[in-house]
Amino acid sequence: MIALTYEQKKSLGFQYLLDALNPNSVYGQELVKQAAPYPREAREELEKELYRLSCLTRGYEANKSLWDSLELILMNLKEVRGSLKNGADSVLTDLELFELKQFLLQSERLRRMYLDNPALQLPEINFSDTALALDLLDPEGRRLPGFYIVDAYAPDLKAVRDEKKRLEVVLRQEHTQERKQQLHAMRSETVAQEELIQQRIRAELTEKLRPWLSVIQENCVAVGRLDFLLQKTKLALSYHGICPTLTEKILDLKEMVNPSLTDGLSRRGKAFTPVSFTMEGGTAVITGANMGGKSVALRTIALNVVLAQSGFFVCAKEARVPLFDHICLIAEEYQSMQNGLSSFGGEIMQLQNAVEKQKQGYALLIFDELARGTNPDEGAAIVKAVVKYLKAKPAMAILATHYDHVAEDADYHYQVTGLRGVDLDKLSEEIHSAAGQKGIDIISRYMNYGIYQVHGEEECPRDAIHICGLLGLEPELLRLIQEA
Repeated sequence: MIALTYEQKKSLGFQYLLDALNPNSVYGQELVKQAAPYPREAREELEKELYRLSCLTRGYEANKSLWDSLELILMNLKEVRGSLKNGADSVLTDLELFELKQFLLQSERLRRMYLDNPALQLPEINFSDTALALDLLDPEGRRLPGFYIVDAYAPDLKAVRDEKKRLEVVLRQEHTQERKQQLHAMRSETVAQEELIQQRIRAELTEKLRPWLSVIQENCVAVGRLDFLLQKTKLALSYHGICPTLTEKILDLKEMVNPSLTDGLSRRGKAFTPVSFTMEGGTAVITGANMGGKSVALRTIALNVVLAQSGFFVCAKEARVPLFDHICLIAEEYQSMQNGLSSFGGEIMQLQNAVEKQKQGYALLIFDELARGTNPDEGAAIVKAVVKYLKAKPAMAILATHYDHVAEDADYHYQVTGLRGVDLDKLSEEIHSAAGQKGIDIISRYMNYGIYQVHGEEECPRDAIHICGLLGLEPELLRLIQEA
């Protein structure tokens, strides 16, 4: 199983999307908490889940009123698994019988709706007919929501209750204290008889319901899966997601976005630059100055891979994604500071863990600014060595780095677009003529945080030095930087 920590999910933006889901039932809510990439060997199950999601997204808009009705039913399907567990070896209480009846009433409504509407019927999500189990809890067939051990359960129960009522009538009419005490005693004995009969009926009911408990449990599972799928459908539509094509080795993502970043930028009146990326095994290096574009691209790639392997639609125009046995994410914010380790020490421990995972199956290894916690010469040497090492391994590795000459040994080289193609003289004039506006805000409007693939040798962009000049850094200091 591929396990991602909460911090990793949050950093990628996966947790942001999980938090956006709003399942109507406790069963769907549980599946959201359990959401994780499918194991590579479960490819067939993942493909079926993506197919079910495709079916729902295609018919969602045309069946909006149906979905609204379905959600109302899902809201009323309360937790009954505790009662199911108790009923396996204990006599169910009135409260537990009430809970089961409520669930059976609602699940029967759901089953009828499911069968009557082709748009709802999904492969391998089925609801068993539990009408006979409901009859056990509703012998009069009234289909009312409450539960009560009615007279119809046993003739002797009716006789005892009739006697209790008769005694109560006589008791109300009696005036002598001695006779009242006698009647109270007789009524108490009748009440005790009634309770014994009700206990017997509860035991008989529980025994008759036991063959149905596993069936009801399966319906609970189906409820959760349908609820979860409905939420994934709404999420996919809200972000214009598409169904990924699963491949063996090719990772090809066109114009993908990261919703957590997209929404954040949108709230500030800005737009996210879509990212396109492709590779087929080996190593890929993303280079560029320290301005955030590399990390954004890296997290956007990782997020969409995780979405695809977790049975979600991806946030892209096109998507072809392989499946992995392991997904390892190495970035400074993931590192442990336990045992007095520096951030660099924690990073190296994670690197070793990634190497070990790579030996155990096909792995996706994501490195965000590896070895930035040490001096530049040693850091560059470490990153170059990692690129060379992983290039020869059956894995897919993507590294973001600001170190020069690291990409020379990589199979793929991408660069942050940055200020590429921007007229720097014109930009400089705009900054100097802006009345009271911060230069960094103007630069950010021109900055392109997308990435492009580099073919052959290409000089690393000097955007950091350009920005120093555009922001009016001391000329002598700028000259020394340029000459360094």
